[in-house]
Amino acid sequence: MAQQTDDWNKKWAAIVAQAWADDDFKKRLLTDSAKVLKEHGLPTPVGVRFKVVEDTDQVIHLSLPQKPYSDELAEEQLTRIGAGVAYIVKRD
Repeated sequence: MAQQTDDWNKKWAAIVAQAWADDDFKKRLLTDSAKVLKEHGLPTPVGVRFKVVEDTDQVIHLSLPQKPYSDELAEEQLTRIGAGVAYIVKRD
């Protein structure tokens, strides 16, 4: 799981760098996030929406993570949540 998180972070960093360098790409990322993520090897789970928003010097977005389904989180989950890259999918 740690390797997956590291891989995700590297791909996301490349997407961010491209968005900073290319205004047209940034517009696509902001308007069709899931499609752009998928194009860069970050497929999104079916039925889950992804929304990328841009911070400015006047507005900073904070993400409130979804409440976990169990009372306790594994240390790896806490690390991913703290890094702002985690999503928790309930599995039946």
